[in-house]
Order: sequence, then structure tokens, then C-alpha cells
Amino acid sequence: MELLVVTITQANPAREAEALTRMRLISDTVRNAPGLLNARFYRSQGTENVYFLLTTWENAEWWQKAQERHSPRRLLLESAPGIFPVPPDQWLMQYLWGYSRPLAQPVVATAHMAMVRLEYAERVQQGWLESLQSQASEPILSFALLARSIEDETTSELPAARAQAHPIDGSGRRPAGQGPMFFNLLSWPGETYREDFYANESYRFMQGLLNSAGVVRIVKLELM
Repeated sequence: MELLVVTITQANPAREAEALTRMRLISDTVRNAPGLLNARFYRSQGTENVYFLLTTWENAEWWQKAQERHSPRRLLLESAPGIFPVPPDQWLMQYLWGYSRPLAQPVVATAHMAMVRLEYAERVQQGWLESLQSQASEPILSFALLARSIEDETTSELPAARAQAHPIDGSGRRPAGQGPMFFNLLSWPGETYREDFYANESYRFMQGLLNSAGVVRIVKLELM
């Protein structure tokens, strides 16, 4: 089964140029990894200085073999001190849905991360899939994916949720009652298409469900 690894890191704003150079080196290194199917690298728009590294592997075995030389998180931790002041977050995930329209060049993108409570997990998954499938029927999206964290393989919490009362313990297992993390990446041919997507009634309903089911973070991105 294909494995999606989502790695997120925060760069020091005072060392932005060094961070970008380091990220490009990491990108070149990771893209040469055996067993890698696809790699996408993004940086946040605005002042957040967040980088997203999305790597897809043939299976968990190839991912394990990549740990020593090609793990995005390990390569980030090996960077010069101070460039990335906080240890990266990383999740192992399974794909739930994907969409690609080759004729529509992805120009703008947004990442949605939702850490939902366990009792809402299946409802959120079904609702999210139905919402995406509905909107994909219209020629708005250029690329999209929805993924869900693999049970007991989460290596860190959603950054926005660190202040909550249920941090993941040293075993890497989720506390009782804490559900999976969902990751949704969306790309459009331009800003107008993104605005139309968010204005859709289906999206507004889904956003309301997510806000009631857990912690949600939305980050606008640009492709590196």
C-alpha cells in the first residue's frame, strides 16, 4: 500500500534565505530515494515561514529503508542550528482520495489539517469525501488529495493543538479519545478558482463540521 509522509517545519524568519537553500538541498536528496513515487514541496504564503514536504512511497518497507539517508524529518534535524528552531512534525498517512486535471496548471494551493475527536472520525471522513467528490465534478480544482493518519503511527500533534490537554506521549500513541489527523491539499489554476471553491455551500457545510469535530488549521501555500 502506498504511504504518504507529511512533514512540516517552521523556519526562522531571520534566516529565511538559508532555510530556502536548505529546503532545496533536501528536495534534491529526497527525490533520489529508492522507493519514492512522488515528492511535492511547498512553502506558506505570508509571514508564517512554514514548509510542507509531501512524499509518497511504494510501501512502508521502502519508507523504513529510507530512514537513514532520505527521511525528510531527519534531514531537517541535521540542518545547521537555528534555521529550523522547532523539531519538525511528521505523520505517516494513507490516501483516501485523489484528483488531478493535467490541463489545469496548479498555481495556488491550500493545506487543511484537522485533528478530530475519535467519535467524529468516520463521519468527518465520509462527509469530506462527499464534499470533495461533489466539487471535483466542476472544473475548478487542478489537483487535490485527502489522507488520514495511520493508527498508532503519528509522530506529533497538529501544531495548533499543542496547547490542548492531551499531548501524545513518548510512545507515539494517541491518548484515549483522540482521533486521527486528516490532511487535505487543494490546488487551483488561480485565486478566483480558490475563492469560488470556498464560496461553495458544500465546502461551508464541511468547514462547519470540522470546526465542531476538532482542531483545524488552514495554510495557504505556494509550490517550491
